[in-house]
Amino acid sequence: MSLINKIEKQISVGNYNQALEILNSIKKERELSNEEDLIRKYVSCFIYLDKGKYKEGRILAIKIIKESRRKGYILREIDGIIALIENNLSLGLIKESIKRYNRGMILLERIESIHKDQIKTRKAYLIFLRAKIYRDLHQLSKATELFIKSYELRKEINDKFGMIWSLQHWATSISFLGKFKEAEKYLEESLVLAKELNAEIAIIWNLIFFGWIKFQLSDLEKAISMAKESLLMCESKDYKNPIQLCYEILGHCYLIRGQLNDALSYFKKCLIIRQQEEYHHLIPESYYNIGEVLRQKGELNESLVYYNKTLELVDFEAGEMSKPLYLSTIGKVYGELNDFPTAREYLLKALDLLEKGNIPVFRFLSFKISITSTLHNLILLSVNSNDFKNVNNYLDRLHQLSITYPNIEQFNLLYRLDKAIILKSSNRLMDKMTAGEMFNKIINEDIIDHEITVEAMKNLCEILIYELELSGDKEIIKEIENLSDKMLKIGMNEFLYALLAETYFFKAKIALLKLEVNNARILLTKAQNTAIEHGLKRLANKISNEHDSLLMNLDIWEKKIKESDSLIGFLQEAKYDFLFPKDTNLKKNKNIEKNDIPVYFIIINNINAEYIYSKAFQDINIDDGSLIAGYISAINLFGKEAFSSSGSIDRIKHGDYLTILQLKKEFLFGYVYKGYSYSAIMKLNKFIEKLGESTNNFESITIDFEKNLKLPKEINQFINKIVKEIFL
Repeated sequence: MSLINKIEKQISVGNYNQALEILNSIKKERELSNEEDLIRKYVSCFIYLDKGKYKEGRILAIKIIKESRRKGYILREIDGIIALIENNLSLGLIKESIKRYNRGMILLERIESIHKDQIKTRKAYLIFLRAKIYRDLHQLSKATELFIKSYELRKEINDKFGMIWSLQHWATSISFLGKFKEAEKYLEESLVLAKELNAEIAIIWNLIFFGWIKFQLSDLEKAISMAKESLLMCESKDYKNPIQLCYEILGHCYLIRGQLNDALSYFKKCLIIRQQEEYHHLIPESYYNIGEVLRQKGELNESLVYYNKTLELVDFEAGEMSKPLYLSTIGKVYGELNDFPTAREYLLKALDLLEKGNIPVFRFLSFKISITSTLHNLILLSVNSNDFKNVNNYLDRLHQLSITYPNIEQFNLLYRLDKAIILKSSNRLMDKMTAGEMFNKIINEDIIDHEITVEAMKNLCEILIYELELSGDKEIIKEIENLSDKMLKIGMNEFLYALLAETYFFKAKIALLKLEVNNARILLTKAQNTAIEHGLKRLANKISNEHDSLLMNLDIWEKKIKESDSLIGFLQEAKYDFLFPKDTNLKKNKNIEKNDIPVYFIIINNINAEYIYSKAFQDINIDDGSLIAGYISAINLFGKEAFSSSGSIDRIKHGDYLTILQLKKEFLFGYVYKGYSYSAIMKLNKFIEKLGESTNNFESITIDFEKNLKLPKEINQFINKIVKEIFL
């Protein structure tokens, strides 16, 4: 076997580092021939490609092309073109890749009769690259056809390493059309070959592609597991591109789960790599992802800053396919801000681009970012703004898409959901009942997409409340409770924390209907704590304000319920805002930025009731005023209710004051205030966290207090300092 054949054999199974070692060892003994030097550069291009160093790989590939052309090495020029297209596509340079592909095919025709075996390998590779170009342009049928062709050619010449990549990309191409099970089959075949050849980089990419498919199938546990397994493999080799994609998968999974801080952390890590490695075509996508986290946190105006960055940075070539995604999302946010005209403007722009580009589904972001999703948002916007002028047109287009893409089951589900939502908005009882039947049918089918199923459940609950208002049949409350239990189960099983918080909130209001006031307060606290724990700031604030309202008007609530002639009378007075408040947008939710007014702060040893520290924020007499008496009563009540096994209540009202208490180790922290509880709770949480970090999880306070029965001067000064920083 000649030296070049030996090197080519290593290249054929993806052993680029081994091939480079052979060439470097030769270089130590003698000067490389022109062809050997070109092969060395070619091998280095793919080492750069694996590491995500695309700019370096691109520069080297251009050198190969120029040198090969000058010296008349046509095969090596084709190799240089292949290496250049691979690196170009990773940089989003699609137009140049098409030109280089055309040049490569022309060169193949010139030498096809001379080097048939070598030509088949290059031809299969070029066809594979043309398929990748079609896929990146969202021409999925053409892409799939060419991936299959490249696979068949590679199989014919027993190019197992090439077969791995054809199978992988064939799978991703059809997954964009919703053929997930078929895609998994080809990925499994690819993985068998990758393990046979011990091709580590192929195994890494196989796990990444599998992870995206599992994400789209809502199998978040498996998606996270595969991303982490891939991450573990590629971090040791510093493979930048696979690493940043693993971060992106993890970010999306945690975003769906409602673990927003984790999602934000991974998305920021992904952005840093993209900026460092100058993956300019991917940076807008990172800004979009960060905007999504901020939107779910309730920071809508902040999210718009990031979404608008995507439009500013996106370039025509690489970003043309993503622009509808950004426009559609911005439109959705303006809808949440109750700015319906601006929302409609952005959504219609997105729809126009999607239909012109014939893009049914966005790559790697599941069906939710698609033509159907944009039509769905337009339908919801029409219903919420009471503008039904074009709603049937949107619904008809959605129906046609569900017929055109029968493999994407979500399309049909979304069409049926939206049809029911439109019927539900009708004033006619018959339409509402038909809508209820449609929602119920979706709920009782196998769950394809949790978001659609949950949306159907929420809408059915609204119809049941309407029926309850008309009939007064208390059995309907049981049906509503059963639905809320199902939503709770989905939230727990799928780790959907936003859904969990919202469902606890909803169940609290059902408890109030039954006059179970303490249970309602416990559920409100659960809802708020869930939202706070997972960074759902806007939702936590909303729930806290509702809890404050209940607490401040508890006597009125009980009086209204007791004096009402029937449940019907109560519901007629409360209307839908009781169970389904429409003040989720910032324009209507005026209390979202409201703060507390500090009154008094105290730390008590909960074991022996010893006073440790206190701070009065207002000019009040705490020695003989009603505040301390009320505070002691509050502690007594809190001891019975807050730390009972049945649940917890996080705030107590006494006169005009509210009190929140938290127990950490043997210390009870109490904060008395007026106004809104959400900011008060955030302050107390921040204080306890900072104090714990600075005192070895409160150990130093325990030891010093036991010795001296008072706080040392330096700790007292430190507490004074952070009390002023946080509470004032």
